[in-house]
Amino acid sequence: MLVELFQSSIEPWVWFASGLVLVGLELAIPGSFLIWFGAAALVVGIVVAYFAPDWRWQLVLWGVLSLSFLVVGRRLTLRVDKSVGDPYLNNRGSRYQGRVFVLKNEVAHGKGTLEIGDSIWRINGPDLPAGSHVKIVGQDGTTLIVDAASSDEAA
Repeated sequence: MLVELFQSSIEPWVWFASGLVLVGLELAIPGSFLIWFGAAALVVGIVVAYFAPDWRWQLVLWGVLSLSFLVVGRRLTLRVDKSVGDPYLNNRGSRYQGRVFVLKNEVAHGKGTLEIGDSIWRINGPDLPAGSHVKIVGQDGTTLIVDAASSDEAA
């Protein structure tokens, strides 16, 4: 019965409709998978509109194009540079480790605050007067651990 339906050729509109349905399904089922089969169906629709090959060749062409588009598409989508982005995004305090800052307020009884950019951080460290240079040596939750910095580290 299926062979009788495709006696001579599959019409181009069938390929175009199938391609659009597959591309549309990619929106509902994301994963960069169905879009390649849909693109292959659209290309086969264009080929059928101009050359009208036998239905068997149409299916072979769709299969070959689908697999080719899938392989090329997966390589393109998986080629994401892992170094892009902020590795300290969810651990902001660790990006300051090893850096030297100037205290605007004194550190008394081992506790104080440090202004970095537009943020104010709680700090723990030795008692130091305002204007001293401190080096971030660690982090405990949202509190930075500081130590007095020498004059050569401040430069």
